[in-house]
Amino acid sequence: MAAAVLLVAGAYAWEEGLLRPAPPPLRPTPEALALGERILRSRCLHCHSAIPLAPRVAGWSAERAYEALGHLPQLYPAMPPFHGTDDERRALALYLAALGATAPAPR
Repeated sequence: MAAAVLLVAGAYAWEEGLLRPAPPPLRPTPEALALGERILRSRCLHCHSAIPLAPRVAGWSAERAYEALGHLPQLYPAMPPFHGTDDERRALALYLAALGATAPAPR
């Protein structure tokens, strides 16, 4: 019985990502920032040309942007989910953090 409980608990932990290794740190490289900018231009600017992003992400770290991109509809109901690879999500997060670093913080 205990083995079955451990098996179920282990399967649950795996599905929730608790047993996977941590992803590599988010480090801005020229390539990642360029990819992030391309993703923003192709997937986000059709709405965010009228709704500026820089003030919304002012002061955000890349890690905060990465987490937000994974939960967009839950955080902002008008937002669609991010459809892209993990590398694209990481690149966009890095670009958003860089964009937010140049914007004044919201009041």
